[in-house]
Amino acid sequence: MIPKLKTSGKRLRVKLNRVGDWAKRVCNRRPLKQIWAVFQAKLRGHIQYYGVSHNGKALNEFVYQATRIMFRHLNRRSQRKSFTWEQFNRFRAAYPLPPVKIHHALY
Repeated sequence: MIPKLKTSGKRLRVKLNRVGDWAKRVCNRRPLKQIWAVFQAKLRGHIQYYGVSHNGKALNEFVYQATRIMFRHLNRRSQRKSFTWEQFNRFRAAYPLPPVKIHHALY
């Protein structure tokens, strides 16, 4: 029998709250590319730690929600919106996020 692990809902919420708190602190203090590089590193670390067999759905959800949080905070950098979704997706294509993959096979 294969153990099927998935990220606890409470841990997922806590990690997303931490992403939001971090984004709130740095979005007006650092250049965009520097913020994005640190955000990519944070996602990479989360994916590597929680990337176990059968946890891909929770990883995809975390990356999706964290990206939405970053979009929201990046748009608060000035009174005028910094990005539309189309512009944000072009930026993400130029500076892609780390791919979601399973790093630890448990079977």
